Parts: sequence; structure tokens; C-alpha cells
Amino acid sequence: MNVLPEKLEETAKKNNSILCFGIDPTGEERDVYKYYTSIADALIERNLISAVKPNYAYFAAMGFNGLKILKKIIDRYRKKTFVILDAKRGDIGKSSEAYAREVFDFWEADAVTVSPYMGEDSVKPFLRDGKIVYLLGRTSNPGARDFQELKLESGSLLYEEVCRKAAIWGAGIVVGATSQEALQKVISIVGNGTPFLIPGIGAQGGSIEILSVLKEKPFIHRVNSSSGIAYAWRKRGGNPVEAAIKEAEFLTEEINKRIQKI
Repeated sequence: MNVLPEKLEETAKKNNSILCFGIDPTGEERDVYKYYTSIADALIERNLISAVKPNYAYFAAMGFNGLKILKKIIDRYRKKTFVILDAKRGDIGKSSEAYAREVFDFWEADAVTVSPYMGEDSVKPFLRDGKIVYLLGRTSNPGARDFQELKLESGSLLYEEVCRKAAIWGAGIVVGATSQEALQKVISIVGNGTPFLIPGIGAQGGSIEILSVLKEKPFIHRVNSSSGIAYAWRKRGGNPVEAAIKEAEFLTEEINKRIQKI
């Protein structure tokens, strides 16, 4: 079983924040590296986030230059905060071994998102001590119902079985904030010791209210906001950094109201 990295919990406790800044460059930014690092630097300096989550797909879409920027971003932050590479890997055993080397030895990320569809041998290579693997459990996109909520012969839904396996294998779970029922169900299945990566807050319409179920052991979880922080200036005005700080302050305060033990 994978050992939960101390860095995951320590970073959140130090900052009193479980907010994660998702970095999803769309090509609108003139200078991707400068745009996102200026925001991330400001958020880290103010202890507003306890992770960054660059999304591999957006950087790869920019070609070799994009991948060079991704490397620079990870190298900049891996000693400052918890770095989750949102790469959604997963393949047959040998291929997953290669992907795991890429994620942890080349990119040097602390954590990675992995698709569990191909089963244990596709997940196992990523299960390293000192690293976190987040299996896609119940995601926040509308199409999640197409497969994740299929009923099995046992009576369980497919995503529920994925979460059971994640707990057995020592992996974390991606659970979207767009379904309170799913988040509560996952907790009832795996208990409070499994780390969650929770996307969907903000632009995807996820509710902060549902995070109250994380009170038991809040600092092992991460709640992600990507465009909601990166493009906060669109609703708040001002420059991107100032608006991002205000949005992160708001999110951190609202999240902490829900996760603090009574």
C-alpha cells in the first residue's frame, strides 16, 4: 500500500488551506509562463493555496514549447508546494511503468491523476511511496453518468467499486464537487483516510457547501479551482493577479468555514 506523503498534509496545515490552483493555459495568454507563475507566486506567498495542478493536455497542445513551459512550472513549484500533474494516465502494465517514470522521474511531480479503467496492473506502477495517485472516481463532467454510474451485478455503481479498489490499493480519488450524493457515498465507502482531489468548484458549478463532509480529516484533501482563479479578473475586474488573490481569499475562507471541526 502506498504511504501518504507527509508533504500533502504538512503543506495544507502550514497554510491552513486545502485550495489547489489548477493551471490550464488556453492559448489566450501572451506569455503562459509569466501569466501563471505571477498568479501562483502571489497565492503561495500569501499562503492561499497548498497545491498547484498543471494540466498536461493544455501544455502538450502547444507542442514542444508548451512542454518546456510545463517543466519550468513544475521545477519552480515542487519545492514550494504540492504538485499534482493532471495527466490522466493509465495503460497496460509495461506502458504504465513507462508513464510512471515520466511523471515521477522526469516531470518530478508529487502526484498524478490516473484512469483506472484497465484495472490493477495499469494502476500499480504509479503506486510509489512518497507519491499520490488520484484515480478517476466520480468526475465533475456531465458525461460522468454514461459509465461511472452503471450498475454492476453486485448492486453497486461502477464508480463506487473504483473507490473501493482505490482504498485497497492505497490510492487517492478524484471526486467532483458537482455531486453531493457522490461525495458522501465515497466517504461512506472508503472512510476518512483516503485523499480526495475535488474539482468542479467555481466555473463548473460545484458547491462549496458539500465540503462540510471533509471535516474529519480535511488536510489530506485538495479542492481545485482552475479558470475560476486564473480568469477571476473577468468577474472581479482589476489585473489577473489582484483578481486571483481576491478569488482565492474568498474560496479559502468559504472552504475553511465548511471543513473546520466544530
